[in-house]
Amino acid sequence: MSEENNINSWDGLLTNYLKAENIPGDIGSDAVVVCYSVKRKEDKLDLNVEYAEKKWLFSLNKTNMAFLKTKGIQAPKEIIGKKLTLQKSVAMNPTSKKEVPTLRISKINK
Repeated sequence: MSEENNINSWDGLLTNYLKAENIPGDIGSDAVVVCYSVKRKEDKLDLNVEYAEKKWLFSLNKTNMAFLKTKGIQAPKEIIGKKLTLQKSVAMNPTSKKEVPTLRISKINK
């Protein structure tokens, strides 16, 4: 049975998405994550990261993708093995038009 049609297990269906609420502290607080793989689906880019001894999926928004590119990351695969500093921030949700907590990449640690 293919993985796409396997309904006999929750494996691969439940994902820990890293969100601002997973980082302790207020807006401006930092967390360092380590990227161990990258997944691309069409124009979406997800990083598999480790933070606080857990594995998470960190979906990159356009702001974070642009930051990586301007910091010299030539291709998404170059992020693998890097430590990224994420900062809790606030951004406008385009759907609700409300400010919501978010995570922005603030530094690439070699």
